[in-house]
Amino acid sequence: MATEAIRRILSDITRIEGVRGAIIVSRDGYVLEAVVPRRDINPEDIAASVSGLVNAATRLGKDFGLGEKDIMTLEYTNGMIVVGTLGENFVMVVADKSALIGMIRNEIKKQRERLKAVV
Repeated sequence: MATEAIRRILSDITRIEGVRGAIIVSRDGYVLEAVVPRRDINPEDIAASVSGLVNAATRLGKDFGLGEKDIMTLEYTNGMIVVGTLGENFVMVVADKSALIGMIRNEIKKQRERLKAVV
């Protein structure tokens, strides 16, 4: 079943030290699937907010002739959000400041085609 496959992939992402959750979001801001081991994250709230930002970043890339958006990283004082495109959808990873951003980015790139196939 596709949902089980998605949850397995998202669970693999959340095993990276410092990752608080991994969420598949539609361009419209709807949560398609989420694995959030820590209960301090509401996937629906964060997905709706980040969706607008992703759409704006996509327009910026096109306006400046930079091509399609690939991975976007938002860094904050106490953590980060890493967003990777999945065709019309995207995967969003919420992590603590201690998480290794390179590991998160590599895992998104590694899992991208598998996720696109089942979303």
